[in-house]
Amino acid sequence: MNKKLFAFIAILCFLEVALTYNPCEICKYSPTGDDANGACVSCPPGECTTATGIAGSSPSVCTTKACVQGYYSATGFDTDGAGSGCVACTSGTSTPSTQTVGISQSVCTVTLKACAKGSFSASGFDTDGAGAGCTACTAGTSTPNTQTVGTAQSICTVTLKACAKGSFSASGFDTDGAGTGCTACTAGTSTPNTQTAGTAQSICTVTLKACAKGSFSASGFDTDGAGTGCTACTAGTSTPNTQTVGTGQSVCSVTLKACAAGSYSASGLDTDGNGAGCTQCAANTYSAQSATSCTSCTNNRTSPAGSTAVTACVCPSGTTGSTDGVSTCSDNTTSGQKITVFVSLIFILMSLF
Repeated sequence: MNKKLFAFIAILCFLEVALTYNPCEICKYSPTGDDANGACVSCPPGECTTATGIAGSSPSVCTTKACVQGYYSATGFDTDGAGSGCVACTSGTSTPSTQTVGISQSVCTVTLKACAKGSFSASGFDTDGAGAGCTACTAGTSTPNTQTVGTAQSICTVTLKACAKGSFSASGFDTDGAGTGCTACTAGTSTPNTQTAGTAQSICTVTLKACAKGSFSASGFDTDGAGTGCTACTAGTSTPNTQTVGTGQSVCSVTLKACAAGSYSASGLDTDGNGAGCTQCAANTYSAQSATSCTSCTNNRTSPAGSTAVTACVCPSGTTGSTDGVSTCSDNTTSGQKITVFVSLIFILMSLF
């Protein structure tokens, strides 16, 4: 009797085990929530069920979404379906991708870069780790520092200066707000205007003139392209050559000589330091040393080019006068000569009739 009872109980246990079905794993479902009718169906990619053993006949039961990049959970999904089922990586780190499975910060293996000056994000870091996780400030503005935390342009409190003529940036502004956010054009070239937006030297379309002898600039060129980009040496000095590079008068190492008498220049000095910086006085004029212009002879007096004193102004042919160079000259024809000329004219006229 006992043997029969034991056998009966054993058969019942076997039947109970045989009729037990496995619940559907998380992220899978079936009409009964188990594998009674075959294998459970997987949720669509990026979606999951809230627990194991979920019953349903369509993917609509897959209500949880994958944790976004920078978050993780034990399943890789927002397990509570309310947005708080994923754990955020600590500031400055991220997960390599979305739907990261983990139970500790050790899965946050990506070290994020701080947002550069002039950009921001909710964390202050490039949140996606791919360079697109920071929002750029609008043109002409910037953040005070790198790693700026914010969600709106109001965080861009720095007003940037436009790049000066002869420099450029991607936005046309000094992008870092510290004076180093503009790229200088190569020597001898410039941009047409200030606030030039560009990323390559091809934007420097203006060819600059070299500073003339006697002037200089930091680049050796007329830096603004308008004729005012070179600094003149102080009077009496000059640079040794054209295109002189310098920022102070110390580069004006040539001491100029005065223009010799009979010549002149705007400064009264030999402006090029080689003797060709003075212009010779024209005929009927004269000058002393260091002259800035030549003086004309008076009273119809004449002088050869390059005259050095007023006494070079002499009376013209047929007249006489003092050698002082300024007195009025008088006609030097004698009375006898005048009579002879008059009689000669009469005979000439009579021979014509």
